[in-house]
Amino acid sequence: MIISASTVKDSRENVEKFVRRNLLGGIDHLVLFLDAPLPDVEDLLEGHPDVTYVRAHGDWWGGETPEGLNTRQINNAALISRLAAGFPWAEWMFMLDGDEVARIDPGVLGRLAPGTRAVRLLPMEAASRLHPESDPTLFKRLLDDDELQLLHILGLIEEPKQRSYFRGHMSGKPGVRPSSDLALGVHHVVDTGSGERVPSVSDPGLKLLHYESHNGDEFVRKWMALLSSGDDVRQHHKRAPLARSIAAVLALGLPEDDTAALLELLYERTALDDVETLSRLRLLVEVHPDQGERRPRPPEAEIGQLRELLRRAHDAPKRVFRPRSQDKRAPKVIERLQKGIR
Repeated sequence: MIISASTVKDSRENVEKFVRRNLLGGIDHLVLFLDAPLPDVEDLLEGHPDVTYVRAHGDWWGGETPEGLNTRQINNAALISRLAAGFPWAEWMFMLDGDEVARIDPGVLGRLAPGTRAVRLLPMEAASRLHPESDPTLFKRLLDDDELQLLHILGLIEEPKQRSYFRGHMSGKPGVRPSSDLALGVHHVVDTGSGERVPSVSDPGLKLLHYESHNGDEFVRKWMALLSSGDDVRQHHKRAPLARSIAAVLALGLPEDDTAALLELLYERTALDDVETLSRLRLLVEVHPDQGERRPRPPEAEIGQLRELLRRAHDAPKRVFRPRSQDKRAPKVIERLQKGIR
């Protein structure tokens, strides 16, 4: 079973797309940690055979709710990646955000040497338009130095650097063979003993579609959610001024129409792609994430074991699972939660 772990705070419509596209993209079962009360999303997911959702708010944290979104994401992903260790069905696990879609060729994973413990999904970022009629099917790939220099000379990017081309992350997302001594983080797999990052393998058959601010409405929604999700939401230094600018606009208390117009202007200045020119240069990749066939559904008994692990984890201390905590209680907590299931 190829499993994904995600911490989600989004609309029913976006969650439905996220689930459908990742199942078509190679994920067998999704674990969604709901980061806030989301009754519409729970209604969507209740009884879904391919999704297990967890109410990861309130008493889930036992009175120790991490203030920042990144910490909650890391804690949730590390918890399930370590709890699933040792079960034959837990082949691979990936950490995905709500605006990401895995594109996994299972044959690539099957050909990896048994000693390969971590892989990486390389990103392709959705080309952005201000008011598109439909979701994007054109994606930007990572460019080489000559291609970046070309876009810089043409005036499409400020500097001949990948960071000037991509709005979001460029490192992609990690996958891990679930193990008690490895923890799945946001962008890296971590050795829980040493606290060091584990080297990962990449392949053209392992991709990630990133819907990073792909239109004006999504830009506003994402940044408002980020700015309200805790003070440790980490942004690259290049995006920090944008975060401060958006926060400043919101703090002005302007009429709703004026606020929307200013946020749209910020979007045009910082996030809008010249899709026509990029297409003429043949730098965009066409992908249709709503097409294709999904893999056969895993046996119900295996999904039942996964769900029982998560049910038992509700009352467990969550901080012991953090990748770099080196909490000596972790092995005993994991053993207790797994007992009698295997």
